[in-house]
Amino acid sequence: MKRLLFVTADDFGASPEVNHAVIGAFKEGILRYASLLVDAPYAQEAADLAKDNPGLGVGLHLNLCDSNPALCGLKYFFLPSWRKRVDAEIERQMEKIRSFGLQPTHVDGHINIHIHPVIFPALLRVCKKFGVSRVRVPAGEYSLARRFLKKIPFSNQIEYAAFGALGPYLKKKAREIAPEIKILPHCFGLLRSGRMREDYVLRLLENLPEGETEIYFHPSLDPNSRVSGERPTLSHQTLTEFETLTSPRVLEMLKHRGISLFQSGV
Repeated sequence: MKRLLFVTADDFGASPEVNHAVIGAFKEGILRYASLLVDAPYAQEAADLAKDNPGLGVGLHLNLCDSNPALCGLKYFFLPSWRKRVDAEIERQMEKIRSFGLQPTHVDGHINIHIHPVIFPALLRVCKKFGVSRVRVPAGEYSLARRFLKKIPFSNQIEYAAFGALGPYLKKKAREIAPEIKILPHCFGLLRSGRMREDYVLRLLENLPEGETEIYFHPSLDPNSRVSGERPTLSHQTLTEFETLTSPRVLEMLKHRGISLFQSGV
């Protein structure tokens, strides 16, 4: 089997620094997709830039929780008022990305809220209605990263364990509700969100499994956002990740491993 890579930038529309990092990484690097926060202050600018750069696939970065995902998750489980609004809110955001003149190529979620067990079935129904062909489900990164990371923070281990436990349920729901929607078998970016340094990504690519894989990033051109330690920035949007996306060594690794970049419309 061939190795086919989907490379995505999240938080498109969050700021001019993020928007121009996305376009720069598309033109100069390996980025081929971006996920748009439709209610973000610079969403229209992001949409205009995307339309000026054919070949950049733009999907919906569904935002149903700005912060504190644990608290939001409990509210979606236990508060009927929160559950009732899910379908309508997903549809509203889907309609808004289309109002920018963009047909979403994929959907993922801010803070990965889209894979919440209450939200995911609703998301599949809306994606099916609007003809979205791919939904992100983080998978496979932990087993790969543990081979070469000296330490994986306990909080990341807990988070990934929870996502891993959800995996069979999510795939079952996808088969039942919208089997035509693609769920990639591998999706990396969760364990080092905001800290996807060149060395880490090179190791991922060196060990990339056969088949289809997504790697997602949070690039920015803010000069003050370079990561110096092991803690991510508050937004996870970093100059470090832009530099990784445009790294000549990363591009060379793709060629060395025979990894093909999947591009929208190709």
